[in-house]
Amino acid sequence: MQRGVKFSLFLGFVLLAVGLVGAAVTFKSLDLTAGFSTVNVEKKVAAAGIDTIILNTDTSSISFVPSNTDEISVSLSGKLREANAANCTLEATTENATTWRIDACTRRGHINFGFDIDEFKSLFSGQKFGLKTEVRVPDKLFKAITVKSDTGLIDLGSLKSDKLTVTSDTGSVHIDHFEGKLLNVQTDTGSIRVDDAQGDIKLRTDTGPIDAVLAEIGNEVSLSADTGSIRLKVPSKINNVSFDLRSDVGSARLNVPAVDVQESSRTAVKGIIGDGSKKVKATTDTGFIEVRTRD
Repeated sequence: MQRGVKFSLFLGFVLLAVGLVGAAVTFKSLDLTAGFSTVNVEKKVAAAGIDTIILNTDTSSISFVPSNTDEISVSLSGKLREANAANCTLEATTENATTWRIDACTRRGHINFGFDIDEFKSLFSGQKFGLKTEVRVPDKLFKAITVKSDTGLIDLGSLKSDKLTVTSDTGSVHIDHFEGKLLNVQTDTGSIRVDDAQGDIKLRTDTGPIDAVLAEIGNEVSLSADTGSIRLKVPSKINNVSFDLRSDVGSARLNVPAVDVQESSRTAVKGIIGDGSKKVKATTDTGFIEVRTRD
């Protein structure tokens, strides 16, 4: 009986080994890039007459980088399913003479964003699949820049614009430097990070942390999260600012010199400097809040 069991186990291991070898040989022979197409398209416009940029994309990461020319350019590159390639287009049109509108691979082309066997193969190919939209802008002050994405990382680098508006359903937003009057960022799921900014600031996320550093405080600074912590750094020398920090489940801490603390508890802090005409408000349902001066 024992001899029969041992033989059955031995036979099972042999068959398993043969199966694994066969699967490895078959898998190695597969063309893991089959079913995918490469996208690489670019559009340009003279920057002199453009004061407004509007960018919409559904499933592409976004980055803004400096341009060393007098043109604004946008490129869409990456790999996606062959079935979607024909409908994934880059459209860039001038509207009202001063607005450049960019639509990068939006659902207007009826693209299917589901998961199939080709994408399963790509997990094992060692290659990167996905799309990237890169916008190159010269060093100039724009009137307005609007960026909207359904899914994907948004990295805006350093921008100058009277108004910068960013909206994302799923994806983190990163801004190195913002110079302008109003910065408005909202994401449903994703973190928000602003390394250096000025003017009025409105940062909002449903799920994700917020980290922001301000070079100067505008008239209104509002940071809010449903689920996520908030960290804000402000200049060490500020005048006429009021602070209102509140967390439903978490802690709130205000560490700013010369502030007159009017209310303080574990979850809420209020304070004022001067006449308090500039408003700084930070709220979160779940998470901690910390406001302190820059190092």
